[in-house]
Amino acid sequence: MNELKVLDHGSVILRNLAGPTRRPHDRLPPDQEDMADFRPRAFDADDIDVAQAARLSFEQMDSERTYEQDMKLNRYLMEHDHTSPFEMIQVWVEVRVPIFIDRQMVRHRTWRRNESSARYIVLPNKWYVPEVVGAKPPPGGAKQGQVDTLDAETQGWFKNDLQMRCKHDYDFYEEALRRGVAPEHARMALHLNHYVHWIGNVDLHNLFQFLKKRVDKGAQIEARAYGNAIMDLLRPHLPGLMGLFDEIVRKPEGK
Repeated sequence: MNELKVLDHGSVILRNLAGPTRRPHDRLPPDQEDMADFRPRAFDADDIDVAQAARLSFEQMDSERTYEQDMKLNRYLMEHDHTSPFEMIQVWVEVRVPIFIDRQMVRHRTWRRNESSARYIVLPNKWYVPEVVGAKPPPGGAKQGQVDTLDAETQGWFKNDLQMRCKHDYDFYEEALRRGVAPEHARMALHLNHYVHWIGNVDLHNLFQFLKKRVDKGAQIEARAYGNAIMDLLRPHLPGLMGLFDEIVRKPEGK
């Protein structure tokens, strides 16, 4: 499954995952060839692509190595910041995300993106209302972020009022379009929690830098949800590289 639901109306789809080498889509990665539960290969990219690309420096690309040897080289490359071999793997994802979280994603300028445009289409009536509403940090604490101390009554008031205001302003948006207002102006009625839809492409090295920021414990909860969804979609196809990311780049708490 190459799609995961995120938040209330969001999603991430892994559209493609490509490396420098075309591979048959009917065999298992090298470390899984003895598994009884055969599954087709979904994409061309493979854990060994990074090591193979690095070996071109010595005119040894496509030379026969075991999976373990390739992963040992991958580890060395990652630990010593040899980044260009990781750029040989390209990732394409399709995302539906609230605007205020999208702004945290688009600031990573290595993404190449194409977004559905409210100048040309009518945006659907989809907006994000959090299941749990956070409280602002206490005085003297962090200047941003949230804590989970907000009382249930205030949470209910915020969610109900937010839902009502979004519905009211979406009705206004539709009415403006019916009256002939240009879509590029009518869209100004919509909120920062409205969903947008885009497809993006990024190489694996820069995706790792993006994920390092967006799955960090200090990142916004909703941004972490999208970062974790992307990681979960990649793991079945690049299990070795994602393991190295967890160990070396992400560095779990306490290490």
